[in-house]
Amino acid sequence: MLRTSTIPSASRLLIRQAGVSDLGGVLRVCETHAEYWDGKLPSEIRLAQYFARALRSQDEVFQFWVAEAGHGPMVGWELLSATSTDPADRQLTAEATTCLGRQAAGLGHVLATHVIRHAVRTPLQYVFARVPTRDTLMVGVLEAVGYQEVGLIPAATKPPVHPERLEFVYLVEH
Repeated sequence: MLRTSTIPSASRLLIRQAGVSDLGGVLRVCETHAEYWDGKLPSEIRLAQYFARALRSQDEVFQFWVAEAGHGPMVGWELLSATSTDPADRQLTAEATTCLGRQAAGLGHVLATHVIRHAVRTPLQYVFARVPTRDTLMVGVLEAVGYQEVGLIPAATKPPVHPERLEFVYLVEH
């Protein structure tokens, strides 16, 4: 069952739970955000498989949302995924991944806030986010909505190469 979130009525954004039919739009948003992968996206086939699996495996806690400009095109998305397969820990910790088709602090803020509001209604205790250090827009957004910086992940030197990233955590208060 796909649900639409409640967002401020003044907003022209629609945040809704994604479905498998949104895969093409999710991949297009990734392409516009490729600069944060040093301009080299992971294999399109691997990305399509990863996102198709994420879209099919949603449950009450781990979900995938898309942001649309009114009834127009997809402008960003947010994925809340499990960080552990251990049944005892699985629903305590999640990782939030945000992808903005266009760099807009307002859109990032709406998506990050949406995830926090959702997390409060679940058993989650922590939500982590990893952001390239050069993505100053998302670093600012995460700090503004209450995430705390907890570490620096050095750049990877062997494939798949990843830039230096900051790790943030949000302590979910119930």
